[in-house]
Amino acid sequence: MTITLKDATEMLAKLKDQDLADGRDPLSWWTYENHVLGSALVAKTIASKIKGMDKNKAYISALLHDICRTHEGRLKRFHGILGYEKLVDLDAEVARQSLLHMFPLNEIPPYEECKSLFFNKKQDYDFVLNFVNNTQLTPMDMLIQLSDSLANKYGFVTLEDRAKELSERKGIIIPQEMMLPRYKLKAYFDEKVGVDIYTLFTGK
Repeated sequence: MTITLKDATEMLAKLKDQDLADGRDPLSWWTYENHVLGSALVAKTIASKIKGMDKNKAYISALLHDICRTHEGRLKRFHGILGYEKLVDLDAEVARQSLLHMFPLNEIPPYEECKSLFFNKKQDYDFVLNFVNNTQLTPMDMLIQLSDSLANKYGFVTLEDRAKELSERKGIIIPQEMMLPRYKLKAYFDEKVGVDIYTLFTGK
């Protein structure tokens, strides 16, 4: 099966309705919506510049990469796992990209370094680790990983600005080793597109 743009849009509308019914402040929804829409625009723009990449698929995959992000606190499970489980019977490719989007180039830290991300559920970490170890990344997987790092609640941002925002919001320092695979992803797509991809969004 394949998820269409209509399907994806309806999923986001249902998610909004559910979140608001669960008590989310309606005035805060834009922060989530702008991130996924920004990621989708980044993915589509880059894909449109690369021969053989499906820009519409890129848009849909990026639009849904965080489809369960707002659920994880309540369900106490990593949102990539939840997204994968929600999407896998509808579109295995989109589901895979939801699962892998936070681990650029399939680099996943040891469990002790990221167990809070998995709400201390070792079985979920092991599932992702096994999946990563047995999955060859496609250019689309890599594009969704990069797109997630190039958009925040205001839309497009550089990797550096995204890292700074996360550091300030979470009160942590983003280690350089976490940035390296993201820089490698950017370099990969710079080469594929033939320009610094930042110029696609900044105009300079």
